[in-house]
Amino acid sequence: MISKVLVVGGAGYIGGGVTDALMEKGIPFSVYDNLTYESHYLKPVDFIYGDIRDHEKLLKVLPNYSHVIWLAALVGDPACAINPLLTKEINQDSLEWLSKNYDGRILFTSTCSVYGASDEPVDEESPKKPLSVYAQTKFAAESYLKDKNSLIFRLGTAFGLSDTYSRVRMDLAVNYMTMSAIRKGSLSVFGGNQWRPFIHVKDIGKFLVESLDKNVNGIYNLATENITIVDLAKNIQKQTGCKVVFAEQQFEDNRNYNAKTDKARNAGILPEKTERNTEFGIKEVKKLVEDRRVNNLESEFYSNVKRLTSILDDYSNSSINK
Repeated sequence: MISKVLVVGGAGYIGGGVTDALMEKGIPFSVYDNLTYESHYLKPVDFIYGDIRDHEKLLKVLPNYSHVIWLAALVGDPACAINPLLTKEINQDSLEWLSKNYDGRILFTSTCSVYGASDEPVDEESPKKPLSVYAQTKFAAESYLKDKNSLIFRLGTAFGLSDTYSRVRMDLAVNYMTMSAIRKGSLSVFGGNQWRPFIHVKDIGKFLVESLDKNVNGIYNLATENITIVDLAKNIQKQTGCKVVFAEQQFEDNRNYNAKTDKARNAGILPEKTERNTEFGIKEVKKLVEDRRVNNLESEFYSNVKRLTSILDDYSNSSINK
């Protein structure tokens, strides 16, 4: 039974969708966050300022909650490559500590990037070939939860707008490509035949919250649409009228995976359809850009790697009771 939920890392992009879903269902919760990516957090919910490396503080907080949704992480391949040791500490070691110090139900967001590159569709049992520090640390973190009351979602690439309080991430494929198409009038595609699974950020929040008390444990791929980058570009062209330029230069990102989601659908975690497909997300971002609701979407604030590059020295050297 759910008494109260702690959303760790709940002030971020995915956290916006999670907290909205919790509020809609009337589930009591708190957000625990150190605002790594955010400059402020104004959402009118119970908020605890804290770092996941502050074990002394977490030991006092955790007993008050029956469920934990663990979103806290350094996210994205380029961002995590800046400081691999810190990435391991946050993305991997924190879950090892949690597994030893918390006995409630844990929902953890991993990534489909653990599959690396595969020419065949991948399910949860497919070989794991993590190509980045981000994927490697997320995959390692999964192992600490295998004997816990836990549910692990290997997420596809998120897109779309979260709540009205969290920053939109413009370093994600659908969001960035749409913004670029509108701002520049053209879209450059490198390669393009690589597959990616996608899922709207609000759907991530919805499915996490709906799974809090489901009688299911283990690992599940979570995506609502698989599409190639070239087809995504064509869809953006259809919505924006931009020109698509196919570049001969090899794309630096070697990931290629089409995520099978039969297991999540059979478990009742994923519905057969959602209205928030990539076309929905393209239209969302298009309207945001055209209405000029954000002054400078290319600011470092909207990109994980740019944001971390500017603040990481202070963050990694901060004094935390570990």
